[in-house]
Amino acid sequence: MSEEYKYNLLTQELLLQGYTTENHPDYVRIGIGKMGKSPLENSDGGFVYTDEYLEEKTFMSGCGLYVKWENCIDRLEYMNETFCFENDNVAFRCPWHKKDCERNHPLLKEDEFCVCHMVSDYQYKKSVEYLKEQADRKKEELFQKFKEQHKNRICKLHMFYNYDKQKWSLQYDPMKCICGPGDYCTLRGRPLSEKTGNIYYDVKVSTIRKDDTFFTGEPVVTITRGKKFLQGKVPVDICEEIIKRNQEDIFDKEWQNGYSMQALYDPDLKVEILNIRVAARLTRDTAQDLEDEKAGINVGYEADSVKAKKKWKQERKEKRLEQAKRKLVKKGWESLNDTEQRFMKKRLSAEQIEALQQEWVTANEHKDEAEQLTLDL
Repeated sequence: MSEEYKYNLLTQELLLQGYTTENHPDYVRIGIGKMGKSPLENSDGGFVYTDEYLEEKTFMSGCGLYVKWENCIDRLEYMNETFCFENDNVAFRCPWHKKDCERNHPLLKEDEFCVCHMVSDYQYKKSVEYLKEQADRKKEELFQKFKEQHKNRICKLHMFYNYDKQKWSLQYDPMKCICGPGDYCTLRGRPLSEKTGNIYYDVKVSTIRKDDTFFTGEPVVTITRGKKFLQGKVPVDICEEIIKRNQEDIFDKEWQNGYSMQALYDPDLKVEILNIRVAARLTRDTAQDLEDEKAGINVGYEADSVKAKKKWKQERKEKRLEQAKRKLVKKGWESLNDTEQRFMKKRLSAEQIEALQQEWVTANEHKDEAEQLTLDL
């Protein structure tokens, strides 16, 4: 065994009893993630209990609370300590969310995790499972009460339950809505609009030119118009609510998609979100575009960029295909590597590939005939 490797307590005990990797009890198996020469040198610390064995076992916390294995955390590593079944210190989340518990492991006192040990008995009325059942029952009772108080004008997608305070709350976030056009909205008490749309906006990026030329220090301003916030169309009611409540999410989306990194080396960078609106489709304001361009602002459209990128990708694929076809005709199918062969099969039919292969065969036959004729002469 490597000097720095440490077996879990279960493995240490079994090795002392003379067990080996070839001869060990049925209730254990060899862990996964090999880390050394021996199969026991693995990321699990050696032997681990089988699921069938753990299903029959119960555990108890320092405060006398029973818990079944399925409610435990299989493995928790913290501060060079491994909490697991095999070390007889497996952890589970405290149902009371209690911290600074005197009966808990010192390393976990600041968290909501409790350490428990394997025991031979089980009392349901003193178990985590019983407490969870009671908590869930209370949760459902309070939900029905909350629902009655608000005359059914609620939606579970926007409901949150605080287990500590045993209290439901409604926190409306239109980004979570999944209703389609015309669907009945329980929060509004009416059907949603049949009209669908998206949230469009423009991004204005300003900085100062830094290229050690005569123009250094001049402002550089770019506006990208017609950017979409949502992946697809949704009822305009939801779009309008998103604009009211989630405008900062639009900025965050742009900032996290590249500008946050750019700002690290460009302190003059400024990003603004402009002209947020709901629309069924993109419209272009040609007059405004001309006015901005006269003012020295570079104006572009997201749709044009996407279209150009798509065209570039298509041209690149076509060029790659032509190169592969020439290689096949010149050197044969076997000369193509695995990636090239998969690409050809994806882009061409079996008949087309066979025709190209036949061209290579024919060319080789003519080459052989020419070489033979030269030898005869």
